[in-house]
Amino acid sequence: MLRQYALSRAVLAAFLLLTAACARRAPVSLAPLPDHPWTVLVGDEVRVRVYREPDLSGQFLVNTQGELHLPGLGQLSVEGLTVDSLTTAIETFYARRVVNAIVDVGIVRSLPVLGEVRAPGVYAAEPTWTVQQVIARAGGVPSSHPDVLILLRKGRDQSQYRLSADSRLDRLPLEAGDAIVAVDPSFFSRNASQLDAWARVGTLTTLILQFYIIGRK
Repeated sequence: MLRQYALSRAVLAAFLLLTAACARRAPVSLAPLPDHPWTVLVGDEVRVRVYREPDLSGQFLVNTQGELHLPGLGQLSVEGLTVDSLTTAIETFYARRVVNAIVDVGIVRSLPVLGEVRAPGVYAAEPTWTVQQVIARAGGVPSSHPDVLILLRKGRDQSQYRLSADSRLDRLPLEAGDAIVAVDPSFFSRNASQLDAWARVGTLTTLILQFYIIGRK
């Protein structure tokens, strides 16, 4: 009876150790980047310029209902539209009021730029920009870290995707809560050793469970 109790406590201790290790750090994943064009999100700003119509031009916020209020025209549902679809929708909207309207449309999004950059923070970015331009807005990479990895960190599950400097933002699957992160490559070496440690804990837990099962027979 005492033997089974001791084994039970050992199993529980190993399980808690494994759980705590996993809770402290999520494994780093450099999976292939999905090809998904940038779409309008709540909180984006839409820049509209109507040729020879300054009263209809401006920069307008996409509200919490995913709608855009255009002066003199009312509400337009825009959440989920690509830049091209958004431009077509606004041109169609303005055609009701302006004959042969010439409309220029752009999206401005607040994008966190974090990690090994000179000035981490949140910056206004446009879909036609490249990753390199976004990093430049944050002051660029310090000379002491010339070989940093640039990642897209998803706010949804903290998964990470490696980016090339010349990637355009409108080809990235950017969602609310996402960030561009510059990371020291040595981080992955340190993380790999931690993953090895977790694997050893998992193996130990399996062995203890096996001994526990044998001890009960």
